[in-house]
Amino acid sequence: MNKRLQGFTLLEVLLALVIISVALVAMVEAAGVVHKQISELEQRQQAYQVADQVLMQFYQRSQVNDEQGSQQTKDTRYYWSVDVKNTDNPRIIRLDVRVGLERDMSYALAQLSGFKKHE
Repeated sequence: MNKRLQGFTLLEVLLALVIISVALVAMVEAAGVVHKQISELEQRQQAYQVADQVLMQFYQRSQVNDEQGSQQTKDTRYYWSVDVKNTDNPRIIRLDVRVGLERDMSYALAQLSGFKKHE
């Protein structure tokens, strides 16, 4: 009797390993992209918190002018700038806050605008 053993051939096993390897590489790359996006979102969230704090500080001042500064949060230093602009109403001024990772503000992670009574 010619009884053939049931099982996988070497070619079938190798093909299955190639398919699994490709899938694992794709999953690792996707995890890396997700990690990078989460880090960028955390930076952007911290930048908006800095912008909000700066805007609140300017609301409490009686006189405001254009100003630049920096603030350390966790392990990142954020640079901010505030531009004071007149509006159509002479009793109200506009405060534009920009926050970024570089002093020259070539790229802003966060931008907020607010209005204040002109004193």
